[in-house]
Amino acid sequence: MKISAASIALLNLVVGASAFAPMQTANSNTNDRYNTELMAASGKMNCRPIGIGSAAPETIITNVDLESFIETSDEWIAARTGISQRRVLTGDEKLRTLGAKAARQALDMAGLSAEDLDMVICATSSPDDMFGDATAIAAEIGCTKATVGFDLTAACSGFLLASVTAGQFLSCPGTKLQNVLVVGADALSRWVDWDDRNSCILFGDGAGAMVITNQGEEEPGLLGFSAHSNGEGYGDLTCL
Repeated sequence: MKISAASIALLNLVVGASAFAPMQTANSNTNDRYNTELMAASGKMNCRPIGIGSAAPETIITNVDLESFIETSDEWIAARTGISQRRVLTGDEKLRTLGAKAARQALDMAGLSAEDLDMVICATSSPDDMFGDATAIAAEIGCTKATVGFDLTAACSGFLLASVTAGQFLSCPGTKLQNVLVVGADALSRWVDWDDRNSCILFGDGAGAMVITNQGEEEPGLLGFSAHSNGEGYGDLTCL
């Protein structure tokens, strides 16, 4: 199966940015560390992540479980994907519940409350509600009515593009926003063709969350981003 999708690079000064920064020389100055190729796409953003969280359903489907209803094997799947099991929502379990759990973990790490959030962005291709889950997640964790929430759909690139979107809101001139919660959540088990052994082995359900904060005039936390899309492979994306 060929997949053509958006490719994106997101650099963070706090974690691993040195691997992408230009090499320092005797004649270089402090500002050189920000002169990466990514600047051509976006420029630095004066914000940084301060808390992360994750959540997954309790129900596990192993490769051996899949052997009972499709023509496959644990060895075949593991050799091609490295996957041994996946978590899935069942019954009345909700994706937004996973999103809220991940969000609370991120807030705890950040040392913030839901009332400190100015915005909630939920990146998902499979929301509980066709109108989006961000506002429901915001309400469930205790955000005030002053918090704006919206969903963003960008498939595999969703969480990164949502992080970039949050960074743009936090870094734009004159902004009064201080903290944004980014949630990435999907329940693709609801949409997978469980008779197709080439695709059903790949997907599970889960959520991740990150709190990004505005750090004002301090040095940038996000160095920038570069994103590209190619829609010519649309005909190959038939796994769902």
